[in-house]
Amino acid sequence: MKLRKADWWFVLFAVAVVVGVSLLPAPKDRNPVVPKNAEHQAVTAEKDCIVCHQAGAAKPLPDRHPRRQDCFRCHAR
Repeated sequence: MKLRKADWWFVLFAVAVVVGVSLLPAPKDRNPVVPKNAEHQAVTAEKDCIVCHQAGAAKPLPDRHPRRQDCFRCHAR
């Protein structure tokens, strides 16, 4: 089986897409890290974050923040 010129262009395009997607920044690269202050040193699980960062608490999350409970997925410690 011989590949045509159009087949080679398709393979080149597919490789370029894969390389391009792999170079996109991960969420942890764009998001702020967990501060290294005394309040945050004791945080070991996401449930500890919710104590201060729920609605009506000391530092509530912004309205545009996703409603997730897995903080360390996006925020590096």
